[in-house]
Amino acid sequence: ARSDRQERLLAVGFLDLDDFKPVNDAYGHAAGDDLLKEMARRLQAAVRRTDTVARLGGDEFVLLLENLRGVDELDQVLARLQAAIAQPFLIKGEAIRIQASLGLSIHPFDEGDADLLLRHADQAMYAAKTRPKRGEDGWAQLYHPDLGTISMGDEVLRQDFLRALAAGAVTLRYQPLVALATGRVAGLEALTRWRREGRELSPDQFLSALGVRERQALGRFVLQTGVRQLAQWRESGLDLFLSINVTPEELDHSGFADTVFGILATQPGIPPEALVLEVLEIGEILEQDVALGHLQRLRGAGVKIALDDVGSAYASLLRLKNLPIDEIKIDQGFIRELPNKPQDLVFVESLVSLGLGMDVIVTVEGVESEAHIALLREMEVHYLQGYAIAKPLEAEAVAGFVRTFVLGSGDADTPLLALYRHLGWVHAAEEAALNPGLCEDAEVAACPITTWLHTHAPDLPGVEALLAEHEAVHALGRAILQVRQSGTREELHRLLGQLHVHSHLFQEGLGQAVRTMRNNAAAKTPPPSA
Repeated sequence: ARSDRQERLLAVGFLDLDDFKPVNDAYGHAAGDDLLKEMARRLQAAVRRTDTVARLGGDEFVLLLENLRGVDELDQVLARLQAAIAQPFLIKGEAIRIQASLGLSIHPFDEGDADLLLRHADQAMYAAKTRPKRGEDGWAQLYHPDLGTISMGDEVLRQDFLRALAAGAVTLRYQPLVALATGRVAGLEALTRWRREGRELSPDQFLSALGVRERQALGRFVLQTGVRQLAQWRESGLDLFLSINVTPEELDHSGFADTVFGILATQPGIPPEALVLEVLEIGEILEQDVALGHLQRLRGAGVKIALDDVGSAYASLLRLKNLPIDEIKIDQGFIRELPNKPQDLVFVESLVSLGLGMDVIVTVEGVESEAHIALLREMEVHYLQGYAIAKPLEAEAVAGFVRTFVLGSGDADTPLLALYRHLGWVHAAEEAALNPGLCEDAEVAACPITTWLHTHAPDLPGVEALLAEHEAVHALGRAILQVRQSGTREELHRLLGQLHVHSHLFQEGLGQAVRTMRNNAAAKTPPPSA
């Protein structure tokens, strides 16, 4: 899960020593055990401090290589491992050389659980062990279910990608961004697709496996193709902006800003502010001099900078105010799960409030339902993006969609919208504890969540307990209003603590009840006819 959040690779390795039995037979089991201990020490010294080496049994070892930035870093670790194994072992005064076979399974390409990753690594190890005339580069074998099984030494994937880029097999799709103020499409995000072996692959299936050269080539292709396409749309009368994703490798390249300016110069009809560059905060890359210099130069010329996937890393929230950005894009994972986890609404609300308080544009990704649309209208964010609006479109389909699409009002019969309004009252009650006059009493019957709970009571398990917890929250709010007039600070703090506890319990209970209600409804839905 940590590798998912940080967009890094996780490699599980299964390493087996070749022809170890003759060592035991010739020198004895005690000498063999000493060799295994020395091997374990060498392996641990060859990997990074954050990696794990464990002896599984006999002459087999398991390696766990976490948070790899890409195949380049994996290659470096493998080279150190190979060098460590190749050094002779001294046994009873004799220098003995041992070879090994290594199988690797890499997440997220291999999407199984820990047991499946280990089994796949074991399969790849046997493939390496049985490969004829394997040579130095063939000692390791990568199990790769999406892109085929490739040996670590030949860079098949990278060469395939560069050939695909030159042959036109790498293309762009464009996903609309809708402005809430107008309900119309205001811009598009360019998304890469690779047509390979009859499948269309998205970047999460191949980007981490590319080296620096391939990523920079892809970045230039996306910029050139996207800007050229944007010029055509604007010439036809469509006033659109284009968002393009930028990798850390591009930001770390000394000529990146000049490349962007050069590509924009080829299309004089595109103002710089019509280009938005989306960057990810990975580690401290955005605070390094090279990357920071690029962003400041680009912003100074009018190019907009958006911080993507905000909320997916805690560091993003801490550093947000210091970054040279014009926009934040809230991570789609939080939005997608809201219908089943309405208690997470507090976190989403805080991210939106943070962006609005910084006076930057707030875009929400992962908008996949009418309930999302109704909720986000209430939150007054700037742009929406997701499948409830449109899937990524081919370039030829964009103009027609932009000219005809109008955003609907969304589905107001949702616990999300009612809970959001209820939370607004809770926040006001909290503020009233310290700032008299900011909150007026509100009857429970007038709260939108009460109406929603009563409307869905027949299908909602535990509705009576939810209503009681909801009443407790409002009762505490009323008590805060009363104590505020004549009570002590200690009483206010005690009531505030109770308000937080009961509000959290209500949100958790509502989330569980909504999930159960949706699961029950899904179970009753007949399967589609063949």
